[in-house]
Amino acid sequence: MLADARILVVDDEPDLAENIAELLEAERATVRIVGNGAEALAAVEEGFDVVVLDVGLPDGRGVQLVNRLKDAQSSPLEVVLVTGNASIEDAIAAVETDAYAYVLKPFDPRHLLTTVARAALQVRLEREARDLAEALERREANLRALVDTVQALLVVLDEDGRVLQANPAASRTVGEPAGDIVGRHWIDEFVAPEDRTAAHAAFATCLSEGHADHEHRIVTRATADGRTAPRTHVVQWAWTSVPAEGGRRVFASGLDVTELRAYQRRAALSEKLAAVGTLAAGLAHEIRNPLNAAHLQLQLLERRAAKTDPEGRLADIARTVQGEIDRLSRLVDDFLRFARPAPLRPSPIDLSELVNHVLELERPAFDDAGARLNFEAEPEVRIEGDREKLTQLVFNLVRNAREAVGDRQGTVTVRVRPRADGAAIEVRDDGPGIPPELHDRIFEPFFSTKEGGTGLGMAICHSVVGLHGGEITARNEGGAVFEVHLPARPPG
Repeated sequence: MLADARILVVDDEPDLAENIAELLEAERATVRIVGNGAEALAAVEEGFDVVVLDVGLPDGRGVQLVNRLKDAQSSPLEVVLVTGNASIEDAIAAVETDAYAYVLKPFDPRHLLTTVARAALQVRLEREARDLAEALERREANLRALVDTVQALLVVLDEDGRVLQANPAASRTVGEPAGDIVGRHWIDEFVAPEDRTAAHAAFATCLSEGHADHEHRIVTRATADGRTAPRTHVVQWAWTSVPAEGGRRVFASGLDVTELRAYQRRAALSEKLAAVGTLAAGLAHEIRNPLNAAHLQLQLLERRAAKTDPEGRLADIARTVQGEIDRLSRLVDDFLRFARPAPLRPSPIDLSELVNHVLELERPAFDDAGARLNFEAEPEVRIEGDREKLTQLVFNLVRNAREAVGDRQGTVTVRVRPRADGAAIEVRDDGPGIPPELHDRIFEPFFSTKEGGTGLGMAICHSVVGLHGGEITARNEGGAVFEVHLPARPPG
């Protein structure tokens, strides 16, 4: 009943104290005896389960000692008061001081043993509860640390799709503090617009069937100082819904596969480039020779036509053919530039000046189309790079944006800004944007949505940025936005 219990007996009557100790030790308890309150306060620091405390002690009333004894011991402790002169005042004091029980002398030994055993059991239960609470607290702390440090995105949503909780990885991905995310609609506010329809469908499937796997893009918010631009993350999600009070909860775990998808695209692109590169030299020779010959023959034809065809009909035909030959020649040039890019020749560059130079060359074409061209840049944004290749990069991006706005008096805005690790170029138009189903093919060689397009302009941009060790992304934001991040200097 009292096996392994530690009992402290506090009584100034040695014979009675010894009798109580003998009763308790017979039940396999460990007992210590002290004769006054001061000795009890000193002894209790050793750690006991129950104190059997006489109310009348030579150095004070036992009821006044109860709370002091409990406070002196960090672990749970119960106190059984024993007295031969009971009074209403002592009974009230015993209740107020949270004594476990109040035993009157002379007492029945069995009653005392039962009372002390119950007190010891109470202490054991309190300690088990405390140990369990501490274990749960440690487990919760470990889980919290795991959730806070894991690289996976963890988000809890209510059945309306609003955020209840988000871990730091999710917070970093969307570019906002976790507290600012809570309460907002995950899909409508953080998922890329072109992926929202599919995300809503996956969320509905999760609610109805209990689980759904889905992949969508998240656009990181730009910082207020403009130093960090929006960035698109591709996240692969596993959504699980469970019943909860007031509805259902959706637990979403996401893995950022942006780099994996980029690697897969680069691998596919490399395969195409390998095939293209082996054909490049021979193709250039086989096509350029007849093109040059055709060009010379057309020049001769134009001279003869000027003499024999005063109405100029032959000259018009010749100019049409010449235009097509020029277009084919540009295609060959683009093809060679893309398939076999020349090694980088880096040098110090003021990126703001380089971009401004390209825009001044392109401005007449914008004026002819009735489109507006805006330029925003900080002075002297300096990096190291290949001037010729970066000029081609900017030219292709700006021309692509001009063609996107067409002749509807649209606006193209080009921005250059420094970054902590280099510089950024942003080309934004207010055209129709990139069709969602074509987003992943934007930088694919020989893919074009334009009539007569070569499909190499954006592929060349991708190649130039890659050679510089940078990154180029495309997204929709009131039109198409192309974002280029260039390091302070190329790798190697």
